[in-house]
Amino acid sequence: MRISLVGFMATGKSKVGSLLAVELGYQFFDTDELIERKTGLSIPEIFQRKGEEYFRRVETESLAGILKGDRIVISTGGGLVISGFNRELLLSRTVSFLLTAPAEEIYQRVRVDNNRPLLRVSDPLAEIRNLLSRRAEYYNVFTNKIDTMGKSPAEIVEEILDLIGEINDE
Repeated sequence: MRISLVGFMATGKSKVGSLLAVELGYQFFDTDELIERKTGLSIPEIFQRKGEEYFRRVETESLAGILKGDRIVISTGGGLVISGFNRELLLSRTVSFLLTAPAEEIYQRVRVDNNRPLLRVSDPLAEIRNLLSRRAEYYNVFTNKIDTMGKSPAEIVEEILDLIGEINDE
């Protein structure tokens, strides 16, 4: 089985994904970490030096490479699902879970994080709302939705495991 966690930045994908992988005995992949290792640059450096288009291309290559494996949990970057190709890969080759949180909660989680190039603007909360609105159509194709507000990573892992059990029972 391949499991993917999608959603906006700071919804808990990386933390939940790593815990879920341990719980299942699966291998864990974080697409942003893979991109940083592959390029030798941090995400902000990639955006600054090479641009978002380059980043998105490397992101798709990384995802395609990960999906050659099995018994994996993938934490995707928040914008990975902008690409129709990436969405189709995830929907057809993984059991996907959309992790969500309100814009205000996301802002509280990232307000001191300097590693978010898309939020280097004068009003980050407004930009979070804008990006969430623009990406809603891409996120909403994922039907297994989990609101992360007020939940610990361990609680979210339990919720995912319950949903996997229900999916396997169908």
